[in-house]
Amino acid sequence: MKNLLLLLFSFPLLSFGQGWTYDEGSAVDGKYKTSSVVGKGSNFSYTKPVLVINKLNGEQLNFYISGGGFFQEKTDIRVLWVFDNEPDVIYSTNDWSISDDGNILFFSEFNNPDGLEKLKPVDIIEKLILANMVTVSINDIYGSNDIVFSLSGSKKAINFVLPKEQRDKLIASAKKTREATKNWKEKKNSLKNNKFL
Repeated sequence: MKNLLLLLFSFPLLSFGQGWTYDEGSAVDGKYKTSSVVGKGSNFSYTKPVLVINKLNGEQLNFYISGGGFFQEKTDIRVLWVFDNEPDVIYSTNDWSISDDGNILFFSEFNNPDGLEKLKPVDIIEKLILANMVTVSINDIYGSNDIVFSLSGSKKAINFVLPKEQRDKLIASAKKTREATKNWKEKKNSLKNNKFL
């Protein structure tokens, strides 16, 4: 009886998905470091999508979801992100690229829910460390896939690819760019308003 209860209580943990993994190696394109986690999707054909963060040759940062659907240009793809520690905040992205086989969505910019300038992948990656779970909803004209990724163990896996010092530099650079863009827009609006006075 005890074994049955133990099995029943541990089943939800086992059925959620795998934990974060990380690896490094060499490929045709050079050296790489990768961390990833398998999620649980709601779309019957795409139930095990993978959230991936990797770096090639210590420079190029890639942030993407693989296996979350079959993606095509001009299908109104929209991706929404909700973190469990910010349940009332929705991050979205309309700035993505698609792999040649349509299996991967690469993310390059995110809409900032507070209306400020765009967020960079590193801003969202940092949120992956701070939360316990993220739900990602991928929609296009053909349907949707709601994906849940566990963030348990994400800190160690993400630090493997992108150590805190590097993240902090990238976050500071992204913030500086957002502030410069905001100041430029404010100055432009001020000049426009003065022109009408």
